[in-house]
Amino acid sequence: MTTGIFFVRIRDNYETQIKEFFPHISQSYVDIARNFNREKIYPVLSIKEVTLIAENNENIDTSQFLVPTENNNFMWVLAEMFQYAGLNEIKY
Repeated sequence: MTTGIFFVRIRDNYETQIKEFFPHISQSYVDIARNFNREKIYPVLSIKEVTLIAENNENIDTSQFLVPTENNNFMWVLAEMFQYAGLNEIKY
């Protein structure tokens, strides 16, 4: 499957939503959110499917987004960290 670039931003109330809706995400992934500015949107440059092993040894199928970070690097980050922000750079 091929996709074009689209934009995402860190979820509103990220820590609360992760605990309620995505309990399989470990604290280390929550800490990764600190690499991103909550007021900024980020382009998703690529998507890949991954399988995580949860703390209870359950396999979780999910996706990761390749996005630029605030320190000018690129990082593969769990898709659950983000919410959709549109197809262009205009902030909603």
